[in-house]
Amino acid sequence: MVTGFRVLLVVSLVAGCDSLAASDYVGEPLFTLQGNFATTANAPEDPLGGIALLWQDTRSADGPGVATTVVPVAIQFPASFRVDIPVPPPDAAVFTFPDSDVQIAEAYVFVVETSGGKIVPHGGERVHAVVWASGDVADGTQAADYLGGPISAGYHLRAFTQVTTAGMGQRTLIERCVSDGAARHACEARRAYQLQGAGDQDRLTITVAPP
Repeated sequence: MVTGFRVLLVVSLVAGCDSLAASDYVGEPLFTLQGNFATTANAPEDPLGGIALLWQDTRSADGPGVATTVVPVAIQFPASFRVDIPVPPPDAAVFTFPDSDVQIAEAYVFVVETSGGKIVPHGGERVHAVVWASGDVADGTQAADYLGGPISAGYHLRAFTQVTTAGMGQRTLIERCVSDGAARHACEARRAYQLQGAGDQDRLTITVAPP
């Protein structure tokens, strides 16, 4: 059991990162995540600096981190949390597919601390992605294939599953990655997963790793 959590009710403003809101933000969230913390050996009892969304890089093989959003989080004893997402994703995280104008973004939930003005991840949620769409995603489109099915506009949770054969949407992003100069094997390895339908009310489990 994790003990000793602080209650974090404000947003950290970190140089070089996109925060969702200032500490006096009082608007309604667009989406709320809830879940629990788990720890690995030698992990700290305190969740360090807070929780952040690390946005997926869709142009290279680098993975999540093209933009980082620190989010308002309420820690509830002994080990549960609620995260509110009050605004759309940063522009750097948004992308489209050739057959639709709907913008998509994809993020992963991490426990983070700040060090020297940088966000340092210390573990994350391993089985869900947070996705956002600027409009309704229609069935049969590359965006729907990528997301594991059509979704309505706004934020949703999707399940993350590793695969050996990339889907149509992932293949499009693999070619985009290669055309931007990354090695094909690196692009294919980074894209060896499929998003699938999940309940938006699913509880997340964030694994806190040692610093």
